[in-house]
Amino acid sequence: MVDIIVADPQILTREGVKSILSGIVDINIAGTPSHPMELEQMIADLKPKVILIDPFYNNRFTLTDIRNILRRFNWTHILVLSNRQSKNKISEVLNLGIKNFVFKECSREELVNSVYTTANGQQFFCKNTFEILFGNKLLPDKDESLPQLSLRETELIRLITEGLTNKEIAEKLFLSIHTVKTHRKNIIKKLGFTFKNTAELASLIQK
Repeated sequence: MVDIIVADPQILTREGVKSILSGIVDINIAGTPSHPMELEQMIADLKPKVILIDPFYNNRFTLTDIRNILRRFNWTHILVLSNRQSKNKISEVLNLGIKNFVFKECSREELVNSVYTTANGQQFFCKNTFEILFGNKLLPDKDESLPQLSLRETELIRLITEGLTNKEIAEKLFLSIHTVKTHRKNIIKKLGFTFKNTAELASLIQK
């Protein structure tokens, strides 16, 4: 069972997330705090596996609150659920060590996948967050002499960011698992360590 806390100042967001996730048998909404003090008390009492938090709306919850959570409760995992943000704003979150970020415009499937992936300590970006960070074509700047990703490799990365496993990707693309693994290795080999976003991309496609 994945116990989660939904920390958001907007009641419609809290209730909306509850409505989407309440039908998932192994996900439990343990609490829905609307203030930082309430959030910290719930974390201490309920010990959730995942905390969904919006640090950008109305200054109710902030990046400072996330820092405090990381300092006091380093056993829990944080998933930022926010309205669409700029690359700089997303980077501020990533620089705190948070590696899970989805927009409130994401699909139901992406939200569910993000919760599971975060609970497992793995990275997850919804496809729109990923596009803002890495660009629509997932390519380096033209002045960087690096190989171009194929359409299949681009498609594979997008499925990985949605939280699909090798088996699920293979079934979706009608490929063998061996072929999927080969594509993953080729992506890293193609981009190499000169790609400006290699650290983030490699963490997405690691085994």
